[in-house]
Amino acid sequence: MSEKVSIRLPAALAYYVKPETDPVEKMKAITSRVAASPDERAALLFFLCYDKNPEVKVAALAELKTMPLTLAEKLYASHKTHPKLKELFAKFYPSLIAVSPLTAPEAELLVAPVAEPEAFAEPEEEQAPEEGKEPEQEEFRSKYQLAQSMGVGEKIKMALTGDKEWRSILVKDSNKLVNSAVVKNPRITDPEILAISKSAIQNEEILRIICHNKEWVKNYEIRKALVLNNKTPLPVALRFMGFLTEKDLAGMAKSKNISSVLANNARRALSAKKKS
Repeated sequence: MSEKVSIRLPAALAYYVKPETDPVEKMKAITSRVAASPDERAALLFFLCYDKNPEVKVAALAELKTMPLTLAEKLYASHKTHPKLKELFAKFYPSLIAVSPLTAPEAELLVAPVAEPEAFAEPEEEQAPEEGKEPEQEEFRSKYQLAQSMGVGEKIKMALTGDKEWRSILVKDSNKLVNSAVVKNPRITDPEILAISKSAIQNEEILRIICHNKEWVKNYEIRKALVLNNKTPLPVALRFMGFLTEKDLAGMAKSKNISSVLANNARRALSAKKKS
């Protein structure tokens, strides 16, 4: 049987960890829209890491991971911080003392003050998906629905810290601050950047960020996709074209889907290669 962990919270914060509380309200608590001291906030996030809603779990973990190191060190050193929360900090911040791997606790919330002698909420075990349903599709759908009720600030934070499914949802958001934040997420991968570079994206700021990332443009396929994307600034597309193979240049020389400037430049480059 797993160890029972007691986490003390003020009554005002206890509301956000109850199973029946709307996930949107829990997301507000995660994105710093409720008043709490640093140790209370850390305890609140710890409890939400074991929430029955997967989106809340992801967001709470992401928020803990982005906590300033100085604050994490202060909380880690405090005698008020529960050992299990210290384990999380040690996993996220290598500079802290290494401890044994975290095991999901059977968490108990002790509310102070309480209306009854003892009030607590326990996270429920996740149920197996119903037969015939794809769990990944269900989770993606629920994340999409949750995104519809989030404010711009919450979306930006999730774009910067969320997983691949959050990134694929928010990169299509109509707000340019939100969708451009996706490519600033440190966990974004080359295949995702390639897909964005190939897309008919309307926010030119996203392409500007990609073009200025030296690691991404080392990838030949990304560089080629940027040349073919009509939203890529022309001077950049012309510069990247100089690194393309003859085969790709030949295709561009005949293409009707790129600007005449690029097509003409491809023909000149091919001619120059044949003469050399």
